[in-house]
Amino acid sequence: MAGTTAAAVAAIVVVGVLVADDDGSSDAEPAPIVTITETETETETETVELTDQEIIDRSLEIIESAEADLDAGLVPDVTVPAADPAPTEEEEEPVGPSTSIGSGTYLVGEDVKAGSYKTSGPTDDMCYWARNKNDSGELEAIIANGILEGPGRVTLNKGEVFETSGCEVWELAK
Repeated sequence: MAGTTAAAVAAIVVVGVLVADDDGSSDAEPAPIVTITETETETETETVELTDQEIIDRSLEIIESAEADLDAGLVPDVTVPAADPAPTEEEEEPVGPSTSIGSGTYLVGEDVKAGSYKTSGPTDDMCYWARNKNDSGELEAIIANGILEGPGRVTLNKGEVFETSGCEVWELAK
């Protein structure tokens, strides 16, 4: 901004010199007063989460505003955020129980589908699994359990509680 101010002052001096006669008098009107204003604008950015529909609605508002500006002869500077495409049937989140099981405790039929599952074995040294009657944690609740050092398979029935730790992901067998 300092360079702009210096240029404006130089322009005023040149105008004053050019309108004066040889004797320093002038028939011209007084030189205009030049005022230089400097404005600083501070911008704050806030990140918000929008639903797909909110993004679509906002995009339509921006497009309509841009069309109105074009109709009025204005050329808008518009950036339209890209909306995520609507999910296809293949991309939709699975509804209902999962068919993949990681470490944890799961209610069969609610958290995971009933059926036969297989794993490639332990993630480190040991892979533990247990089929339980309930989630009480008591020894009497265990229907069957095992420790795998390699690949394994287990069949889970609806209503059982399946517990696993240290295993690669269990996948529903096809």
